[in-house]
Amino acid sequence: MPSRRACIGVFVASCCAAPASVSSFAVVPPPAARHTRCRSTTSSSRARTSSSLFGIRCEDKTYQLEELEDQDRSTTEVFLQADRTIYFGDTDGPLPSSQEGRWDVPPGTNNFQMVIKRTFGAGDDGKDVGEFSFDVEKLFEGKMSMVGQSVAIEGVIKIVDPLNPDAEDLMEVGFFQMIDGTDDRRSYKERAGKLTS
Repeated sequence: MPSRRACIGVFVASCCAAPASVSSFAVVPPPAARHTRCRSTTSSSRARTSSSLFGIRCEDKTYQLEELEDQDRSTTEVFLQADRTIYFGDTDGPLPSSQEGRWDVPPGTNNFQMVIKRTFGAGDDGKDVGEFSFDVEKLFEGKMSMVGQSVAIEGVIKIVDPLNPDAEDLMEVGFFQMIDGTDDRRSYKERAGKLTS
């Protein structure tokens, strides 16, 4: 089995390609064979049988992604698209020059995985160092749950250890939570539309 570090590289490298064939830690079936909804399994105590339900539908929704690392906190609006790519909205954190990401939920689980790669520019052309850019790649691993009628996702943020880049395991650097804001966003747009008409 390839290292977690290698898998993240493959997962991120596929961000700009067609729907991924590799998840962060497992091979994912081709899109036609893959379920586009998150499945959960429940058992009925009466019938004592299991049935697959579309319990948590996590795609095609807008979330507020809150990242908590040490004393730093940032919130970014993200839209999880059905093709497993991510559309990024406003953020109150540092503004990247570019960003891309992919997400996945292994079938039959509520386990959520997402990789985001952000590129930042720094420096000044007239200075000694000049202009340069650097990438920050983060793996978000968590669990999905329902809070009322909304999807909530929370878990840990991991990166490749900069002091030991060849380590098998990733370094945990913080926590994240994602709150489904789809209905709030729709409601806001409807109210704003009524005010302007």
